[in-house]
Amino acid sequence: MTESTDAELLARFRAGDDNALDPLFGRYEGPVFRFLFAVLRDHHRAEDALQETFVQALRHSDGVQPETFRGWLFTIAHQQAMLLKRKEKRLPVQVDDLVLLGLAARSVEDPTGRADDARRVRELVDLLPAPQRAVIAARIFEGKTFREVATALGCPLNTALARMHTGLKKLRQMWEAGYA
Repeated sequence: MTESTDAELLARFRAGDDNALDPLFGRYEGPVFRFLFAVLRDHHRAEDALQETFVQALRHSDGVQPETFRGWLFTIAHQQAMLLKRKEKRLPVQVDDLVLLGLAARSVEDPTGRADDARRVRELVDLLPAPQRAVIAARIFEGKTFREVATALGCPLNTALARMHTGLKKLRQMWEAGYA
C-alpha cells in the first residue's frame, strides 16, 4: 500500500476522518520539533511550541492549500516560536486560561467581567462531550502538555489534539450563541 500524500490526508480530515491526523502529524512531528528546537534552544519550550503549532494547524486547516501544507505548517511553527519568545519576555508567568481559550479577550480590561467570563467558560466546558471535556480540562485547567494528556487518557497524541480542536470549536460556537 502506498503512503497517502499530505493532500489526501488533509482531504480525509476535512471530510471528518480524524484518523487522517495520525499519519499527517506523525510525518511532521520530528522535523517540526527539530526546527523549533533549533530556534528556541530548549527541549520543553520546543515541545510546547510543537503542541501549539499542531493546535493552530487544526484550528485553521480549512484555509490551507494541500500542496502548500508543509511550508504552511513550518510557518505556523515559526510564528509559535516567536510568540513563545515574546510571551516569556513580557509575561514570565503562565498565561491565563481564558486567554489560552481565546474566548474572553474582549474582557481583559474589565476584571469583574473577566471573572464572570471565567465562570461562564467553565460552565460551557461542562456541556462538552466527555472526551473533549477531559482533554480541555487537563490541558487548560490543569496545565498538562498534550503528551501528558494523551498518556493520562490512554489515547494517541493526535487524538488528544483532535479532541482539543473539536472541543474548542464547540466552545467558541456556544460562547458566540450565548449559552450558559
